[in-house]
Amino acid sequence: MPGRICSTLAANYLNKFGDFTVALYGAFAYASFVPGYAPITGVGVASPANMITGANLSSWKQWVAGAQFRLRRLHRRRRDRLDNNGLGSNYFTGVDNDTRFYTAGVMYETGPWQISAMWAGFYNTNGNGSASVTAIAPGSNAQTLNIASASGVPGINSTAFNGNPATALLFGGEVVQKWEVGANYALGPGIKAVGGWMMYNGYGPTNAVTGTSWAVMLGMDLRF
Repeated sequence: MPGRICSTLAANYLNKFGDFTVALYGAFAYASFVPGYAPITGVGVASPANMITGANLSSWKQWVAGAQFRLRRLHRRRRDRLDNNGLGSNYFTGVDNDTRFYTAGVMYETGPWQISAMWAGFYNTNGNGSASVTAIAPGSNAQTLNIASASGVPGINSTAFNGNPATALLFGGEVVQKWEVGANYALGPGIKAVGGWMMYNGYGPTNAVTGTSWAVMLGMDLRF
């Protein structure tokens, strides 16, 4: 079986200048990868190196940096992160499979009101390509992908790279964006009316990575 040796490094800074508070932080994590001989399931790679699609497992790397600011009743926060998902650059496209995460949020309090908004964006370079969903089994979420029977040698006769939508991978970035807006109103000691709206929007080169969902929440927060 494959093995990994992990290491992390992190630092943070916190200070207050009058009514202004600042917090900064950053971290880096790395896990070396030693391939084994047994197939790996559940990660979209049939083995540590898939010679049909060019996908391969590699050392895992992640870094994160963020900042949080507070000025009286105004709070702001931002965080950036990169994760290579434990995958190396595709053997045949030469493009990595890194995901870059960006988040930003703000909250403001005034009187009985507390209002907040947040955005997050997740951008994957998709060097391994996206498969298409051709069928979903009735009564389950089991998907059939168009590359299930991909075979051959990329650059020569691989059906994963021949451009036929019925069998080929499609390339282009995969993106998910998330928006949140929330508010609460203090009706009295320990009683708040709360409400919020949230939306996810995902898009990319195939139907497997494209979709939109949203939700609205209304309720009460009671504390005794």
